[in-house]
Amino acid sequence: MRLDDLDDRLVPQLAARLRDLLDRAAARRARAGASVRRTATALADPSRTAPLRRLDDRFAARGPLALVRDVPQLGFLLVAAVFLAGSGVALERSGSSNRAGTGKAGADLTIPTTLGPAPGTSVAAYIAATRKRAVILSQSSPDQLYTALVSFNRYLTPSQTRLVLGRLEVKKVMAHVQLPNAEVLPIPVTSTLVEDVTVTFGEVSKRKVRDRKEFLGLAASITGDTKEERQFKVFYADAARTAAKEAAAYRANCACLFAALVSGKARDLAALPALSGVRAVDIGGGDADTLQVQPLLPEQKVTVTRPITPAQGNGA
Repeated sequence: MRLDDLDDRLVPQLAARLRDLLDRAAARRARAGASVRRTATALADPSRTAPLRRLDDRFAARGPLALVRDVPQLGFLLVAAVFLAGSGVALERSGSSNRAGTGKAGADLTIPTTLGPAPGTSVAAYIAATRKRAVILSQSSPDQLYTALVSFNRYLTPSQTRLVLGRLEVKKVMAHVQLPNAEVLPIPVTSTLVEDVTVTFGEVSKRKVRDRKEFLGLAASITGDTKEERQFKVFYADAARTAAKEAAAYRANCACLFAALVSGKARDLAALPALSGVRAVDIGGGDADTLQVQPLLPEQKVTVTRPITPAQGNGA
């Protein structure tokens, strides 16, 4: 059978069925529309037999609902009162939750009496912990005075250190010439930072000159040729070279300061890490005389590999 014959037989039948379906769908839509209009008319009917009027007469004819029906403004006031009461409860619960959270954080917070990272500590983890503690203390007791170890991300001169620390009370600064075996020197600040550090640098430079002479004398006094004697001779010669370099650096008023022990309000201490040159602010629970300090050197980037203990006194 050819396609033309199929078209002649089937297309008229399909067209008739499609027409019938469309006509019946139009009839159903017309009946549904009429039903909706009848329902709407019945609901809006103002007569006393209308459905909404019967419900109104039954439940709102007397009592509080009758008062609201007769004075609609009371309904608006009632809705507003419910809204305000709900908002007040929500705000109170939110405030209580925040206060409870802050109180719990403050209760769980342990303020250390040893400042600085111990050997084996991750530098990133140490810095993150100090920042978290500073934020909590600045929120819970912003005006409380604390002592903190401020670590710099590079070595600074006395003048640069004073600019970074601003008006904070500086109790002590840490100095170190960038050599493997150089001393870490604590320098007390009793008058002004720049003046006290400059005077101490001069005194330490003179001591290092004496140390160099002594180390050279010890190296020269070893005349034997055993393995141990050769090792001691090399050790004293290296110490003499280090002392000479330290003496030259301190005499030139070097950029050798890498940390400071300061006192200030919690909110001021917490703001320090935002300044250029500040690496970490470790807030402690004590004063400059009782706190143990293990400062972080700028060259320690990943893990603290060796203990850094400042010498006693001012190193002079």
